[in-house]
Amino acid sequence: MLEYLQDSGNISYACKRAGISREAYYLWRQEEVFALEADAAIALGKDFVNDLAHTQLIQNIQHGRMDAVKFQLASCHPDYQPRKPWPRELQTAPPPVTEIHIHAIDPDEVRTRRAEVRQDAIEKKQ
Repeated sequence: MLEYLQDSGNISYACKRAGISREAYYLWRQEEVFALEADAAIALGKDFVNDLAHTQLIQNIQHGRMDAVKFQLASCHPDYQPRKPWPRELQTAPPPVTEIHIHAIDPDEVRTRRAEVRQDAIEKKQ
């Protein structure tokens, strides 16, 4: 059973190859030693299958198969990964400007206000 788990990392496949039911496998897993060995075998099997898949991916890239190229870039290259969405507060644009009010400034009011500001500054110094 452990050999078949190392071949694929897949419990259903390993049970079928070993000629046992999944129920039997899970009964065996109740034994701590078997569970640890099975977990190690599954990890090895998954690594093996991933290596096979990666080899196929590289071969497809070398043969110019664009779907493989796109997959590799989208999966592993930061420039080709989907962009993260903007924070919620940045997604909503401010309301458009629909009116502009222009008011003329009276020069006498400006002179009066400047004089008041100067007087306040003088009084604060004293």
